[in-house]
Amino acid sequence: MKLYITGGKSEKDLQIDGTCTVKDLKIAYEKISKKSIYRQSFKKTDGDKLVRLENESKSLKDYGIVDGDKLQFKDLGPQIGYRTVFLIEYAGPIVFVLLYAARPSFLYGSEKVPYHWVALLGIVCWTIHFLKREFETIFVHRFSRPTMPLSNLFKNSIYYWAFGAVIGYPLCHPKYIAPDELYVYIGLAIFSLSELGNLICHLMLRNLRPAEGSLERPIPKGFLFDFVSCPNYTCEVMSWVGFSIMTMIPFSYLFTLFGFAQMAEWALKKHNGYLKSYEGYKALRRKAIIPFVF
Repeated sequence: MKLYITGGKSEKDLQIDGTCTVKDLKIAYEKISKKSIYRQSFKKTDGDKLVRLENESKSLKDYGIVDGDKLQFKDLGPQIGYRTVFLIEYAGPIVFVLLYAARPSFLYGSEKVPYHWVALLGIVCWTIHFLKREFETIFVHRFSRPTMPLSNLFKNSIYYWAFGAVIGYPLCHPKYIAPDELYVYIGLAIFSLSELGNLICHLMLRNLRPAEGSLERPIPKGFLFDFVSCPNYTCEVMSWVGFSIMTMIPFSYLFTLFGFAQMAEWALKKHNGYLKSYEGYKALRRKAIIPFVF
C-alpha cells in the first residue's frame, strides 16, 4: 500500500506492504529519509485526535492504517541509550563527593581535621545509593525504549551533578556540624529501609516486563504496590528524607523537594496510564505516590 508521510513542510510517498509492523515502517522510512529508526515518531489521525504508533511490534493494519493514509512524522532528534544516560548521570554525584572526601587543600585548607563519624556515614550512604543505581541500571532495569533524546543527558546530569557538588562540599567540610545522634539514627533507619524497599520495587517491576523493549504494563501487586502505583518513587523520596534528617544539610532538603516534585509528576502520569489501560484499576483505590493522600 501507499502511504503519505508528512513532516514539517515536506511530504514523502512510501510504498510498503500492508502486513508490515511499525518497526518495518521505520526501517523503510529510514531508507528514503536517512533518519535513524530511533529518531522517528509517527502519528495517525483517529477522528479528532492523533494516535502515536508506539508499539513497534504491532502491525499497521492493527492501527487501522489503509492504503492512501497520511501519517505525521516527527524527528525526535539525536538519541542516546537509556543505560548510557543513567550510568553517566549517577556517576557524577559519586565522583563529586569522593573528590570532596579527599579534602583538597585548595578547597578546605591544609589543616588536617579528623572526620566526624556522621560525615563519614553520610559519605558512605550517598555512595551506596548511587552505586545501587548503577547496579540496577546494568542488571535490573528493563527499558521499554532503547534510546532517549540526547538533550536529556545534559538535563539529567546537570541536576544530579550540581546537587552532588552543593551537598558534598558541606558534608566533607572540616567544620561540618552533625545533628543530635537521635536524628542520625532516625534518618539512617529511614534511609536504609527505603533503599531496601526501592530495590524490592525495582525487582518486582523487572519481573513484570517479559523482555527488554516490551511495552507490556501488567498491574503490579503486593508489597507497597497495594497502596500506591509507584512505590519505587515513594521509597526514593523517603531515602532522601532519611539522608537529610541524618546529615541536616540544607541543600539535601532542597534536593529531596526537587526530586519529589519530579517523581510526583512521573507517578501521576503512570497512575493515569494504569487507570486508562485497566478498567478495574480504580477499584484498587491506590494513590500515585503518597499512600492514602496523592
